[in-house]
Amino acid sequence: MRILLCSTILCTLTSFASAQTGYFQGITPRPADVYAFPASLTVTRSAPGGGAGTLVPALYTHVTTDADARSLEWANLTILNNHSNYGSNVAVYAQANKFGNGPTWGGVLEAQDHTGTGALWGLEIDAFTVGPSRFDQIGGGDRIGLGVVVGRAQGQGPKATIDYGMWILPTGLKDSEADVNFGVMVSTNCRYACYAMRGGNKLAWEESAQITSKFDPQTGSWGLYNGDRPVF
Repeated sequence: MRILLCSTILCTLTSFASAQTGYFQGITPRPADVYAFPASLTVTRSAPGGGAGTLVPALYTHVTTDADARSLEWANLTILNNHSNYGSNVAVYAQANKFGNGPTWGGVLEAQDHTGTGALWGLEIDAFTVGPSRFDQIGGGDRIGLGVVVGRAQGQGPKATIDYGMWILPTGLKDSEADVNFGVMVSTNCRYACYAMRGGNKLAWEESAQITSKFDPQTGSWGLYNGDRPVF
């Protein structure tokens, strides 16, 4: 789906915007590279040089609840009712285009617990569907709770390498900041396997990736390695 979405975005973002309805410019000039989406609401900001780390959001939503509030307060709610049999339709999509050397995030979700009591979730992903999977019929799965897709920026340039597909770490890499009881917990029943990876890949047992184990699909054997040297 990510490949289809990239193609759709690249085709759509080829022309720049002119005057349109539902446009809110704010206090800065309209950026020259605003895309010509037929959006119900467009908010823009042109960030000038300087600023010294000042936080300036283009769009800001702020909700504060009373201690006795019983309503369900959601700072943002986006709903997509998709009846189409075509296309790649998304309820929420964010894209960050990195053109400089500054660190860039496609998205950040942060939960700060100031009490230390009650439940806290940094991110919840729900995937609800109906009936059995077609995994056996189509030779693979198309129901995905969380997918991490890696590739080249805009499909250009040499092959790209991502350092960590998923990284669980304490703030500032300091053990004094925090730890976890379980790095990964799978509480559901796994029909085929709770963890699977492509044959020939290694599973590292420490962070230098020197002590590893792997299954060799050509020989049908499993082994423990110290670097490239088999231990057994």
